[in-house]
Amino acid sequence: MNKEKVLTGVPMAIDDISQLGPVEIGPAPRSKLGRWAKVRQVDLSRLPPVKTRTCLRTAEPITIDGRLDEPVWQRAEWSEPFGMMHDGSPTPLQTRVALLWDDQYLYAGYKVEDPDIRASMSGFNDHVYFNDEDVELFFEGNGYYYEIGLNALNTSYQIRWTWVEPLVREQRFSELEELLKTPDVLYYVAREGEKIGRHADLNYQLPGCRHAVFIDGTINCPEVKDRGWTVEIALPWAGLKHIAGGRATPPRPGDTFRMTAYRCHHDREKRTAKGWASSVMGNDNIHIPERWNTVVFAEREA
Repeated sequence: MNKEKVLTGVPMAIDDISQLGPVEIGPAPRSKLGRWAKVRQVDLSRLPPVKTRTCLRTAEPITIDGRLDEPVWQRAEWSEPFGMMHDGSPTPLQTRVALLWDDQYLYAGYKVEDPDIRASMSGFNDHVYFNDEDVELFFEGNGYYYEIGLNALNTSYQIRWTWVEPLVREQRFSELEELLKTPDVLYYVAREGEKIGRHADLNYQLPGCRHAVFIDGTINCPEVKDRGWTVEIALPWAGLKHIAGGRATPPRPGDTFRMTAYRCHHDREKRTAKGWASSVMGNDNIHIPERWNTVVFAEREA
């Protein structure tokens, strides 16, 4: 290899990777996100108690088409309208979420009031909230949590978050090695009281995940007043076992997981975006799992 070319930054064309010697090189990053971020510390003691919600079982099959037209959705326990994420105050448009479960899937349904439905991002794992209104779901297991977001085009992004400190403490070095080889990664630095932060795999895809959106209106047509859009998500327990960290999936009746739901609202006139959520977070960052709702998985059917 011509060392001078390498040192001076002159590009080289290598057709055969073996020219580099006995080296294996992973894929190049595709993400345009920064490599690390910091979550602003929040005094959790000053916030209202974390909410407890119930996820009822469904004995009825659910078709994932975004329509929410199965009767069981009418019997599910729907949330109150989302509030401003930092303090829970009312929002100008309503957003609600409901959860259901059976032995195969965790289901989430969203009702999104939106008089001017717009969406533009359609690429693989596009972080749609940068440009578009989206809804998001968060599910925390033991040592991991999962994030999925959808815009009105049904474009999704998914992330698997891993708390790194337990891997080091428990000497799970093979898992740590795999994290370090992740091509598209975001690292949240350690919070107060933590030695190491958390790792986000920005290319993650939950095995078997299904989702759909139904538009009640005309997308990207501002001269037409829309009613809104609805969303259905089905997360297979077989896939969530990779997030649960050894916890039972499907859960046993009475088991709890921490979860929350979120909407990124874009005010196009003011050119601003704000987070609305089913949890009061104390700031404008949803990544404080201690503030997510406690979801109880009930044996009772909807």
